[in-house]
Amino acid sequence: MKLSIKMVMACLLIGLTPVLISGCAGTETARTGFLKDYSKLQPHPDIDGRFRYINPKMNVGDYSKFIVDPVVLNLSKEGKEEGIDPEDLNEQVTFFHGKILEELGKDYQIVNRPGKGVARIRVAITHIDKTNPVLNIHPGTKLTGAGLGGAGMEAELIDSVTGETIGSVIDFQMGSRLSLMAGLTWFGHAQAVMEDWAEDLRKFIDKAHGKTSK
Repeated sequence: MKLSIKMVMACLLIGLTPVLISGCAGTETARTGFLKDYSKLQPHPDIDGRFRYINPKMNVGDYSKFIVDPVVLNLSKEGKEEGIDPEDLNEQVTFFHGKILEELGKDYQIVNRPGKGVARIRVAITHIDKTNPVLNIHPGTKLTGAGLGGAGMEAELIDSVTGETIGSVIDFQMGSRLSLMAGLTWFGHAQAVMEDWAEDLRKFIDKAHGKTSK
């Protein structure tokens, strides 16, 4: 991924270390081996960095109960190179799992046993980019996005009885420059991305059920 001149200059002018300079470049969507099959993934028509597969033989609307497996860490090569403290990573896993339960629990039943009409959700965090609060406060670098954090994930929805894939997705997103509060903590942007993912999952299921998401 090429760096814009403005982004490079912003990094240099504020006297960043080489690590922070490399962080300005962002991260491509990785494939870590968490999913059973990546061959059918296609670019999302509306969201850059996201690839998805929806099984045309399956109907998401047939499922109203969900087993939500604990979110796991399955870091990509780039994710491992970030060198984030394991305790901090575990906190992000707990946060993301909680957001998925929160969103699905609004309209659907969370269960523990397989059965008819029950789908299993598997999710892995594959990358965490820490936010740099100093860069998000500084006007020059905030405009370039140099201090943004983000996150990567892989997930799949499968039939709890047959194990057949209903749908799968991989994604990497950076936080928003417009999110002031998220830019003030080390993992604010990553958590904002996770919140969006959890909400997108519910909206995807809502649409299959003919519901209008709020």
